[in-house]
Amino acid sequence: MTTDNASSIKAKEEWSEQSQSRAELAARYSSFEKNLTVRQAIKLYWRAILWICYCQLTIIGYGIDGVVAGALTSTRKFREDYGEPFDTGTSVSHIISADWLSIWAGVSQITAIIGGFSVGYLADKVGRKWSQVIFAVNAMAGVALQYASFGSMPLITVGKGINGFSIGAWIVLAPLYASEVAPLPLRGWLTAMTNFFLFCGLLTFNGVIYELGPLDSILAYRLPLALQWAVPALMLLTVWAWPESPTYLIRWGKRDKALKAMRKLYGPDGIIDHSGLYAQIEETLDHERQGSVDSRGYMECFSRENRKRTFIAVFAFTMVQASGGIFVLGYQSYYYQLIGYETKASFLLSMMCNLVMFVGTVLSWFLLDRAGRRPMFVWGELITACCLFVVGGCSIDGSIASYKAAVAFIFVWAFFFQLTIGTIGFTIVAEVPALRLRSRTQALANISLSLIQWVIGFTFPYLFNPDAANLGGRVGFIYGGLTFLGFLLGYIYIPETRKRGVDELDVLFREGVKPRHFSKANIQVNGRNLELMKDASD
Repeated sequence: MTTDNASSIKAKEEWSEQSQSRAELAARYSSFEKNLTVRQAIKLYWRAILWICYCQLTIIGYGIDGVVAGALTSTRKFREDYGEPFDTGTSVSHIISADWLSIWAGVSQITAIIGGFSVGYLADKVGRKWSQVIFAVNAMAGVALQYASFGSMPLITVGKGINGFSIGAWIVLAPLYASEVAPLPLRGWLTAMTNFFLFCGLLTFNGVIYELGPLDSILAYRLPLALQWAVPALMLLTVWAWPESPTYLIRWGKRDKALKAMRKLYGPDGIIDHSGLYAQIEETLDHERQGSVDSRGYMECFSRENRKRTFIAVFAFTMVQASGGIFVLGYQSYYYQLIGYETKASFLLSMMCNLVMFVGTVLSWFLLDRAGRRPMFVWGELITACCLFVVGGCSIDGSIASYKAAVAFIFVWAFFFQLTIGTIGFTIVAEVPALRLRSRTQALANISLSLIQWVIGFTFPYLFNPDAANLGGRVGFIYGGLTFLGFLLGYIYIPETRKRGVDELDVLFREGVKPRHFSKANIQVNGRNLELMKDASD
C-alpha cells in the first residue's frame, strides 16, 4: 500500500513538472509572438501566409455565388431565355418574376445553413483538409447542373442549391484555418483576407459579366456560370499538398502529424519554436476543457462560459449581410437599368463601384491594428446607415438629379462598407470564439449569416422588383434602419480583440469584462495562469 502511494505521489510530481515545463514553453512562445512586429512576422511566417491564402481561395466561389442571381438578371439574353416579357417602358424588356428570383437568389443560403452546420462537425471529426475535399466535389456537381439548365429556372435553382452546401462550408473553413494558423501580429489581417477573396470573386464575376453580358448569345451567361468550376477544380487538384491545422491534430493527440504540419507551415524547427507553439496550443485547449461541461458539442457554444462569445460572432456576421449588402452587391446593375441607364452603362457603373470597394478593402488592412476592431465595426455601421438613408431619400421623387445622387451615395456606402464592416466582421468572428469551439461557433455564425441572406434575398425582389412593391432605391430606408440598429447593438456588445491572444480572451470573457472595456483590461501572468487585475473588470 505504501509503495502504491509512493508511486502515485511520484507520478503526480512528474506530471506537475511536465505541466510546469509546458506552461513555461507556452508563456515563452506567447511573449515572443506578442513582441513581433508585423514586418518580422511576415518574414518569419511567410509559409503560413501563403497556405492561409491558398485556403482562402475557396471564398472566391462564395463571392461569385453571392452575385450570380443579381448579375445574370441584369443580362438581357439570360432574361430572355429564363424569364418572361414585361413592359416597363425602360431598357428592361424581360424580367425574372419576383417569385422565381426570390427562390433562385435565396436557395443557396438555405442549403448553406446545412453546409455550415455540417462542416462544424466534419472539421472536428475528419479535419479541415478532408472537409475541403468533400465540399469541392459537391460544388463541382452543383455547378454542372447550373451549366446544363438551358433556360430551366427549376434546374438552375437546384444546381445553385447544391452549390450552397459548399459555400456554407467554405465561409467557415477559410477564416477558421486562418485564425488557427496565423501568428498574433498577422491574425487580424489574415482573417480579414476572407473578405478580400470574397470581393475578388465578386469583382471577377462582374468583370466577366461586363464583357459578356451585352452579347446576344448564350455565352453571355453560360461562360460566367462555368467560371464557378475554377475554384473547386483547383482545390481537388492541389489539396493533397495543403497542411492540416496543427490545432485539430493536437486536439486529437496526433503529435507527430502536428509537428510535420508545423514544419510545412512554419519551416524547420529553430526558425519558429515548434515546441513552444505546440505547448501554447495544448495549454489553451486544456484550460478550455477544464471550464467546459459538454465535449465540443454545439450546446457548449451556449453554455454560461461561451454564450456571449457565440452571440457576438453571430451578431457580427449577421450585420455583414444586413447592412445593405444584398442591395448594393447583388442588384446594383439591375437598379441602374431600372432608373434609366443602358445595359452597358449599368455594368460599367457596377465595375466602377467594385473598384471603389477594392480600394476600401485594401485600406482596411492598415486600419485593423491601428484603429482596432471595435471602432471600425461600430462607426462603420453608423456611416453606412446614413448612406442608405440618403439613397432611400434620393429615390423618392424620381428625378434624374436625385437618381444621380443616389448612385453617388451607393459608391460612398460601398467604400465605407468595405473599409469597415465588410472586412472587420470576418476578423471578429474568427477571433472571438474559444479555441476548441472555433469550428462550431463559426459554423453557428455562418448559419446566422446564411439565414439572414436567405431572408433578405427572398424578400428583396418583392420589395424591389417593378412587378411587386416596386420600392427601387427606397429599400435604403429599410436597410438603413437595420444598419442603425446594428450600430446601437455593436456599441454595447462588440469587444476589442486587437493584440489579445486566445488565452487572454478566455480570461476576459470568463471574468465578465464588458466588451467596451476589453482594450483597457490589464492581464498578468501568475504562475501557470493568466489573471485579470481587479481594477480592470467592471
